[in-house]
Amino acid sequence: MPRKLDPDTTPGVKLLRMFRKLMAGGRKHFQLDLAEYLNCSPQAVMRMAHEIESVVGITFESGIEDRKKWYRINSSKQNTLGLEFEELRYLSICRDLSTGLLPDKVIERIDSTILNLSVMMAEKSYSDNNSVDNKLTFFSKGRIDYAPHMENIEKLVRAIESKTVCLVQYKAPQQTGSIEHRFVPGRIVSMSNALYVLGFGLNREMTDIKHPTNFAIHRIQSITLTDRQVDIEMPEYKPEVFGLPWHEPKTFKVRFKGGKSAEYVKERIWSENQALTDTEYGGVILELTTQSEPELQAWVRSFGEDAEVI
Repeated sequence: MPRKLDPDTTPGVKLLRMFRKLMAGGRKHFQLDLAEYLNCSPQAVMRMAHEIESVVGITFESGIEDRKKWYRINSSKQNTLGLEFEELRYLSICRDLSTGLLPDKVIERIDSTILNLSVMMAEKSYSDNNSVDNKLTFFSKGRIDYAPHMENIEKLVRAIESKTVCLVQYKAPQQTGSIEHRFVPGRIVSMSNALYVLGFGLNREMTDIKHPTNFAIHRIQSITLTDRQVDIEMPEYKPEVFGLPWHEPKTFKVRFKGGKSAEYVKERIWSENQALTDTEYGGVILELTTQSEPELQAWVRSFGEDAEVI
C-alpha cells in the first residue's frame, strides 16, 4: 500500500476542509490545486468530491477547463433552508385546504411565513404572486370559527405535552348548561370540518382513569390546567380506517339504496381497505373498517332510510 501524503490528517478532516474550500466564493477549484492544498492525491480529491456531491446535490458542479478538472459549489443555487420550491408549493396547498378550519389570524401568520420562506429561497416566481394561491380555492360551507377558541387549543396542546389533567367545562348539544369534566387530553384531530380532542376521563379525585372520551373543541367553554399529571397511552391511531380511534379495528358492511346517497358514497374513500359492490337499481354495498362503531352507526343513521348496516 502506498504511503499517505499526510498521515496525520484524518479523511474526515480533509473532507471538511475541501467542503469549506469549495463553499468559499463559489468559484472554480481545480483538482490539482485541491490535491496540493489538502496534501493528498488527485484520486483522493475525486473520492471526496463524489461524497460532497451526494450530499449537496445540484449545487455541486464540476467540469473540465484547459484539460484540467475543476469543482465548485454554486452558492447562487444553494438553498440554506433545506427546502425546494416544489415543497413550498405543497405547503401552500396545505394552507389553502385548511382555511375552512383555521382562524383568519392563523392563516395570516401562515401566509407571512410562506412568503418569508419564498423570499429567503430567492424564488422570484413565488414572491411575484405567481403562487398556487391564485390557482387553488377552498370553499367551506358551515365552517366553525376557531378564533375564539385559540386560547383553549393552546392549553390543550400544553396539557398533551405535559400529560396534565384539565378541568373542562363542556356544553354538549341540546344541554342548557355546561358540565365540568376531569380530563387528560392525548391528541387533537380534525374530522368533518371540526376539531376534536381525544383523551381519557378521570374520577372526581383524579386518581383513576374511567374511560376514553372526546370533546368537540368549539363546545368547550373553558379549560383549567391542574397541577396533577397522569401518564396515559392513547389507542393506536390508524388514519386509514373510518372514525376516531376507540377500539380495535372492526369491519362492517353498509348497504345504500340507489340514488344520490349511493353516488356520494361511491365517489369517496371512507377507509383505505374499503370494498364497493354494486347492487341492483344503482345501489352499493360498502365494506369498511372502523375503530369507532358508535360513530359508524351515527353516520349510517344520517342517511335515513337510504342506508343500513347488514
